[in-house]
Amino acid sequence: MTFSDFPLVLFTIFTQMAIGLVLVSAVQQWAVDGGPSVSKMRSEWTVVLLLLAVGVLASFFHLGHPLGAVRMLANLGTAWLSREILIVAVFGVLVVVTLYGLVKNRVNKWLVAGTAVIGLLALIANAFTYAPPSMPAIDNLLPLVFFGLTALILGTAVASYFVPADKQKWLTILLAASLGMALIVYLVVPSIWMSGGEVMRLTAKGYLASPLYWTHIIVGLLLPLGVLAWQRRIPVWLPVFLLIGEFAGRIIFFTLVVPSAANLGGIY
Repeated sequence: MTFSDFPLVLFTIFTQMAIGLVLVSAVQQWAVDGGPSVSKMRSEWTVVLLLLAVGVLASFFHLGHPLGAVRMLANLGTAWLSREILIVAVFGVLVVVTLYGLVKNRVNKWLVAGTAVIGLLALIANAFTYAPPSMPAIDNLLPLVFFGLTALILGTAVASYFVPADKQKWLTILLAASLGMALIVYLVVPSIWMSGGEVMRLTAKGYLASPLYWTHIIVGLLLPLGVLAWQRRIPVWLPVFLLIGEFAGRIIFFTLVVPSAANLGGIY
């Protein structure tokens, strides 16, 4: 992995974790009796802001000229990257406004819900930014599926730090369901790639031969599923394993997907 890839790994992982945490917070507001306390929400949204800040800061190291980042907004009509920057910025502003209200001991459910909606739009823009036509294996909805699963898994896992242990049953179920879906997706996708063209087959072979792919499957998916089945709760250390697994999966996403240029001049 080159240095330019690592900022993208950090940016996507941390922003998606922040989005997932906001989504879980919104669900608590509308679907959980009583909702969380203001003090718990204040801590939770402080973490959201920190995660988003780290992710955005990391993204600047991917740019050749970081100070010129604002010029990337000039292509909103044609470029998903420009849309991603704008929507993430709006999401960040809404997070700050929500946190300010929480500092003042005020909870605006509609603001929380609106922030969650903008977070979903940011996730969509995030996914389409990294689905270039030059990479046939991911020039589809797969990045959105991958990124959405990351947001669900990490957002749910980190939310467990802000939900009392006796009220975590729904979180445990949601995390188990997310992990189960992710396990199926990540095991099936390489098989689908193997049935595609040469470039897609090269991507599949790279994935299946990579220790990071199996780290993601075992450490980030299978082990956590086993722990949840055994303990029926989310242990305090489990989010760390999930984060390691997601990092492994994201590294291979940015380094092992083969571009179509790899088969230029090929007969088939």
